[in-house]
Amino acid sequence: MYIGRSQQEEEKYLNTTINAINELIDEYGGLSTEQDKEIRKQRKFLWDNRSEFDEFEVLENCSQIALEEKTYANKINKLRTLERQFKSPYFARLDFKEEGEEGESFYIGLASVEDKDNFDFYVFDWRSPVANMFYDFEVGPAFYNAPIGKIEGTIEFSRQFNIKNSKIVFTHDSGAALCDESLTAMLGRNATDKMKNIVATIQKEQNDIIRNDDARTLFIQGAAGSGKTSIALHRAAYLLYKHRKDLQADNILIFSPNEVFAEYISDVLPELGENNVLQTTFDAYAKKSLPTDYHFENKAEHLDYLYSNDSQLANRTLAMEYKNSIKFMEIIEDFCKDLPEKLVKCKPIFIEGKQIIPVKNVANTFLKRFNDIPLLNRINVVKQSIFSQVENRFLNSDSGDYDFEYVEDKENFYEHCRAEINAQIDNMVLTFNTVEIYKLLWSDIEKYCNDDLGKVKEITLAYLNNREVKYEDITPMLYIRAAMEGFRSYKNVKHILIDEAQDYSPLFYELIRKSFKNAAITIMGDLNQRIDEHSNVKSRNAITEIFNDIKIEVLSKSYRSTANITNFTRELLDTHEPIEAVERRGDNPKIIITENKIAEIAKTIEAMQEKGYKSIAVICKTKAITNDVYNKLKEVLDEINLIDTETSEFKVGVNVISSYLSKGLEFDGVIVSDGEEYLNESNKNLFYTVCTRALHELKIFTNKDLAEMLPKDKTLYEVEE
Repeated sequence: MYIGRSQQEEEKYLNTTINAINELIDEYGGLSTEQDKEIRKQRKFLWDNRSEFDEFEVLENCSQIALEEKTYANKINKLRTLERQFKSPYFARLDFKEEGEEGESFYIGLASVEDKDNFDFYVFDWRSPVANMFYDFEVGPAFYNAPIGKIEGTIEFSRQFNIKNSKIVFTHDSGAALCDESLTAMLGRNATDKMKNIVATIQKEQNDIIRNDDARTLFIQGAAGSGKTSIALHRAAYLLYKHRKDLQADNILIFSPNEVFAEYISDVLPELGENNVLQTTFDAYAKKSLPTDYHFENKAEHLDYLYSNDSQLANRTLAMEYKNSIKFMEIIEDFCKDLPEKLVKCKPIFIEGKQIIPVKNVANTFLKRFNDIPLLNRINVVKQSIFSQVENRFLNSDSGDYDFEYVEDKENFYEHCRAEINAQIDNMVLTFNTVEIYKLLWSDIEKYCNDDLGKVKEITLAYLNNREVKYEDITPMLYIRAAMEGFRSYKNVKHILIDEAQDYSPLFYELIRKSFKNAAITIMGDLNQRIDEHSNVKSRNAITEIFNDIKIEVLSKSYRSTANITNFTRELLDTHEPIEAVERRGDNPKIIITENKIAEIAKTIEAMQEKGYKSIAVICKTKAITNDVYNKLKEVLDEINLIDTETSEFKVGVNVISSYLSKGLEFDGVIVSDGEEYLNESNKNLFYTVCTRALHELKIFTNKDLAEMLPKDKTLYEVEE
């Protein structure tokens, strides 16, 4: 049945919905409180009576408590979603008439709100099949895919709502899937300390990606501000909704660019009614598999080094380039095949000073018989096999060749023999240390290629011998370790999201492909934001060629910045990737040439705050410049925050942040403190990345003329001297 379309009737429906939500809040709140009490009671009972239970009973009780805790967590999650919906239950309405049936009004919101009395819904979840029509169709013929099949009909009316604090602020009737007026209003909001959901503004091309359930591996190339990360998170929420029986939040893993960004996106899934998924960074992922007694250069240190003027930079960038190549990936794979012979020095087995197994037999067992087993797993198999040979041929033999059968305590002697064999085999392995193994590769690199790598070899071994592992060497080491372990399959991980795809090497993607064999993969990136031109992929093909069944989606429209900022930043690049601006106008970016930057920056901050901007970023190229600018601004401004590698919390207000940590974040106003630092051609992508962080206003401070790096079209920006 259709709901009336008048303001009065819409307000009546809203009040009815809010009352229903309120009842559900009371219901879920009461249930969760009672369940919490019951869980606490069960825990106390188990603890107080633990001595009376056997191991099986303890395990059974723990399993039951864990199940109750999971149910409780789901109720709390539902309760929090309802509390959000109380203020804004829905954002859209569709009047849809199915062929041969009476028309019906569908209200679409963050999550479903049930009318239990009538076995119906006040609100439909944005992920539901019927809600898909809101994103994909205008008024006119439409359909949705229900569990019973394709439902065809006609959208006769659509309306969008802006509801705040349980009151309708405005409505907009439109034949379009999402009207420009509503979209502009949503995009024009101030930035916050957390990324927010975009369910009310999802565009058709974004919706197609979110609901794509066919592609095993999906690559999303998106312009800065196109919503790549939001789309990936909403895609995760959609998959959790659709495959709830088979997919849980802890089955999804996100690779975030850094801890700041990981914290920034941490509210999106809870806002969508889902638990947060597993998150890691490349640095954290690497740390778990590598030795601890070396200094491993993290990503931030690496990028900061790239922007320095170190005397070794030229030689090291040469090394970075080579280690990032497909050719080096092939060298690593060839080296891994040779690892058993390189690491194992086979020797005969001795017991009580007598040679029992000759070296030929040991070598055959170690290097040939079990050569299909990864090296680290092979060692224990070899130990057992050698012991069996000793046991069958000598310990249980009647030959009397060694008189071993006459020992008084045969059982202890057998264990003694086993320990001797294990120790001798362990001594045959040169090293288990991944860094030392990697040094073996570079000590013998000439075996694997004909390239002149003298400088690369020299600088690599110099760092390693000084117990320093540089960023570009970490992925090869991880790959070697994984090959030695047999690329263990992380069966619990069923879907991987990789953000900032352009920041990783081809070898990283090969490692992920082999280590997560059972997982679907969503990759998001923007090659225009490739701020490290030496240690990551150089083209889309460097990623897509790793995977056989990859689907590519391109998002060209930028929704973050005003058209003025988007048009300006687009012209900074020589790009083949399309970038379109959304029609939201503002002021042109301004270039301010001054020698008194700190005072002028402080004035600009105050002016932005007067405009109501809640989030302002002062972005500096390097860590050193960031610290310097922060310390100087702190003397003239009362409230200012420094974001560095030690700080994962992103706050509203005024933030001073380095260029590479600002990736993925957005701010109402962006102030580039050191425009002259980006004059080098190699900094073009970094400058683009920094400038595209701005939603509403962009100011670039410099003490030099920037004409050579600015757009040729001078109408796109202003210059103030």
